[in-house]
Amino acid sequence: MKNSPDNTQSLWQLLTPHKPNRKAFSYLVLLVIIATGLELVLPIYSSYLVDSISSDGIDHIIIIGLVAIVLTAAFFEAVLGWYGGRLGHKVSFSLRYSLIGRLLHSESQSLDDEHSAELSARVVNDSKEVKSVLAEDLIGLLSGVISLLAVVTIMFILDWRLTLVLVTCVLTGFVLITPIALMMNNIGKATQTAEANLLKQVTEWLRYGKLIKSHNAAAQLQRQSKSLLDDCFTQEMRATKVMALIGPISNLVLMISMIAILAFSTYWLKQGTMTLGTITAFLLYLFGLAFPLMAMAMFFSNLNKAAGAASRLTHISQLKSEHSDATLMLEQVSDFSVRDLTFTRGDKTILNKVNCRFGSKGLYLLLGESGSGKSSLLNQFLGFYPETFEQVLINDKPLTAYNLLSVRQAFAWVDQEPKLLHATIRDNLTLGLDTQVSDEKIFQVLTVVGLDSWLQRINRNLQLVVSEQAMQFSGGEKQRFAIARALLRQAKVLLLDEPTSALDEANKKDLMALIRELAATMPVVMISHHLELMEPDDQVIEMAAGEVMTTMDRKLA
Repeated sequence: MKNSPDNTQSLWQLLTPHKPNRKAFSYLVLLVIIATGLELVLPIYSSYLVDSISSDGIDHIIIIGLVAIVLTAAFFEAVLGWYGGRLGHKVSFSLRYSLIGRLLHSESQSLDDEHSAELSARVVNDSKEVKSVLAEDLIGLLSGVISLLAVVTIMFILDWRLTLVLVTCVLTGFVLITPIALMMNNIGKATQTAEANLLKQVTEWLRYGKLIKSHNAAAQLQRQSKSLLDDCFTQEMRATKVMALIGPISNLVLMISMIAILAFSTYWLKQGTMTLGTITAFLLYLFGLAFPLMAMAMFFSNLNKAAGAASRLTHISQLKSEHSDATLMLEQVSDFSVRDLTFTRGDKTILNKVNCRFGSKGLYLLLGESGSGKSSLLNQFLGFYPETFEQVLINDKPLTAYNLLSVRQAFAWVDQEPKLLHATIRDNLTLGLDTQVSDEKIFQVLTVVGLDSWLQRINRNLQLVVSEQAMQFSGGEKQRFAIARALLRQAKVLLLDEPTSALDEANKKDLMALIRELAATMPVVMISHHLELMEPDDQVIEMAAGEVMTTMDRKLA
């Protein structure tokens, strides 16, 4: 309850960059005024219809006019619903696009402690709560406010006594509903957190389905899911209880208002100080107000729910983005190095005053046990850690001197377990390329890296979708595929993280032959802890405990 104002402020701050322009919002307000105005005319027209009844019957022109007003009002309500929904969906589109961009462009270390599925849930589910308020409930608020002010004014003109009765009933309803609606703030936030936790776990379980089955853990994890589902159920029931109260209270206020109006109007009608037409108009206004009042109550209820979700979305919108003010593009790489590089994460020093240099071509073997800092060293050249940019040099210039996108274009990274997107073969191979690559060029590069037989196995179908569940690659084929992706980018440097670790001797030998062939024309830095891979011409850097222990270079010896 206490956080409601802060969260609501966070919601508006989150939406401010994505709000509709004044022209679009003016059209929305105009449609609301027209649709609401037509609805307000109906009771007055009906009052005139009732009072005009005589022994000769009803004038057909009046009936035709009533039908015309009803049809026109229905038309403008439909247009208003479409236009208002469109504005809300456009705001949601812009918000989601911004959040996805923020996640994709954020500094790597800012996401180190986050789970990808939970962040995805925030972008999709939390923003849905915001969209619901904008696309559906905002129209109800605007029309409700206009209807309330206009109806009270018209009613006051018709009969101030019945107006006083109605306003008293309505205010009583607001007093009852408002505290209940405010409860949706914390409920909405808790619900989104519970759903995000469920999505996070289910995503992880499906990703590692074979591991789970091989350990006979399916039943165990299904039992664990019960507590996650219980949490979702509990939060959803809290929201259901609140919504279940709002409807009956609104109906109760409506019924009490109707009874009060009938009771007082009967007395005044008997006294001759009120006409039957006025009573008819008041009853129609009463029923006409019921829906706007309920819509206004729903708006404030859902607004508090969306405000709770906004506090989670604000975390994403405030993530620090990667940026590079440098305009110098990295065209060629003559050498690259690190100088007195110290790299820490938390309280742990991963690299300690490391110095090493790599030339314009040749194979560099980075040897060392697991945890010695090999991967962290190569990651420095990809610009993931801004705090070390000054100690990372390319062509004797610090990383800060170069446009970051051009650096990543020049340095191609092949992970120990290459990552493939759930996309087509072509899309995976041309990831990040703006120019169109011909099929012939792709086939040529795949042949260069020794994937001829694999191409035949997939019938040279570049539209085949890579799935995390289907096994389209062997370990060696996946490594070669990742190398082909680097070659298509025309990378100047190839960084390999233990590409031979999961291969048998024959595949290991074939892959090393390919790597040495590539190293004849470009620098290839390969992480390994297998000394048997070393040959006399290789340049070797040995690491231990985050420090360079020895550097062996036959050419310099």
